[in-house]
Amino acid sequence: MDQLIQKTIITITSIVITTVVGQFFNVEPIGLFYTAITCVIITHVDFEKLIENAKNRGIGTLIGGVIGIIFSYIPFPLILKVIIGEFIIIFFCEKKLKIPSAIASVVFLIIVYRITSEAPYLYGFKRVLDTFIGIIITVVITYIFKKINIFK
Repeated sequence: MDQLIQKTIITITSIVITTVVGQFFNVEPIGLFYTAITCVIITHVDFEKLIENAKNRGIGTLIGGVIGIIFSYIPFPLILKVIIGEFIIIFFCEKKLKIPSAIASVVFLIIVYRITSEAPYLYGFKRVLDTFIGIIITVVITYIFKKINIFK
């Protein structure tokens, strides 16, 4: 079966399952959104590439979340938070961990810019949790589909 069709089936199945599970547990729409984005971003028909994508997404989200939460409570002007935080994220992710820094930067900026009235620590925790739920569901769906050889 064509890889594009495989990726489409895995992505849509993962999004549907995360949505159904999220609605069952009354997850707010923003949480469903971030979980679905994770499914879209990490999906790959090659299981090893999927695991690499999942690892990078998970680590990036965790780093951006932690740094965003810390910086949101430091009494610096916003511009300094952004400059220093982005410097730390880009250097740490790209140089030390050898992973893309984009996801960490996005999560950091969402928290530091306070696009919600929710407490930064709570918002950051929820986004990290949403991401890991999306990762787990997408990895499990892909594994099951590959294991039962649905894509003959």
